[in-house]
Amino acid sequence: MSNPCINCGKERIDGKTWKGKSGISTITYTQTICPDPECQKIVDQKTADRKAKSELLAKGKQEAKLAREKLMATA
Repeated sequence: MSNPCINCGKERIDGKTWKGKSGISTITYTQTICPDPECQKIVDQKTADRKAKSELLAKGKQEAKLAREKLMATA
């Protein structure tokens, strides 16, 4: 199965594997990384930026919802 890096296109490799539990099932997680450490740093930064932007948008959405509810309660 092909799993290219989203930045450079090189085939990703297994970086970290751990086991977790979900109810009675044991799940094995595998984090794949780019074989080029400098490229992986760029990918990690892009991922962090996307996550921060997503959290900011979600926070704004929640604040807007609370403002609408407050406005509706006073009307």
